[in-house]
Amino acid sequence: MSGPVASLVVGASALGAGIGVDMLSGWDVPAAVLLWLGWVNLVLAVFNLLPPAPLDGGWVVQALMWWRTGDQDGAERAAARSGQVLPILLIGLGWIAVLRGVFSGLWLVVIGFFIMIVAGAERQRARLVPALRGVRAADAMSSPVETCQDWLTVQRCVDGVAVRTRHSPLALIDFDGRPSGLLHLSRLARIPAQQRETLRVRDVAIPSSQCTTCAPDDFLEEVLEELSPGRGLPILVTEGQRLAGIITPHDISRIVQRHTLRGRQSQ
Repeated sequence: MSGPVASLVVGASALGAGIGVDMLSGWDVPAAVLLWLGWVNLVLAVFNLLPPAPLDGGWVVQALMWWRTGDQDGAERAAARSGQVLPILLIGLGWIAVLRGVFSGLWLVVIGFFIMIVAGAERQRARLVPALRGVRAADAMSSPVETCQDWLTVQRCVDGVAVRTRHSPLALIDFDGRPSGLLHLSRLARIPAQQRETLRVRDVAIPSSQCTTCAPDDFLEEVLEELSPGRGLPILVTEGQRLAGIITPHDISRIVQRHTLRGRQSQ
């Protein structure tokens, strides 16, 4: 709520200052700038108080529903769903304005698409959070993991490992059996045939230093929250210096589906 409050304070102050400058000094340009700044901040404050979840108004709706029902997860889902309605209205109004010759309506379209994208991500998060709450990496990972020695050539990897693996990301291990990287099968498929006999898989893989790793006892929700740009799924689960398992997007989806089924059975 600090954003809308700050916008209201700045907007009201700028409007008051603009009116005062215009009345006392008659300076048209400074007064016009202050009035414009005031109206922009007031509009921004009102816009932020709209109910979709990405905006501050969405958090207000969520807090009120949580307080009224006592169901935090249900309040989060309801606030996320509300974020799907407003962007459609904004996009529709924007296109109507454009068709009538008001090309500034394109801004409504852009804002609508932006809210739709952010609201979609918020809706996905609202589904993931309750499903992953209390789940440890060991409960989600696929194990045992099909691995490939990182010193093999691409052709030997394709012939001996890739054709029978269950996962599209393939975990690599070094001479000491430690995880050394990840290799996606799609990357293997793009390597020209004339290079496969000489190119090593470690030369085309993502090194372990750039992979997301965690311990079996780590909570999956916390691991996902700490993902940084460039380090996403899959996740290598390591125990000491050994590979214990791998967590793929399919594993996450399976957990969410199970949580949904349990929720429907309890209704």
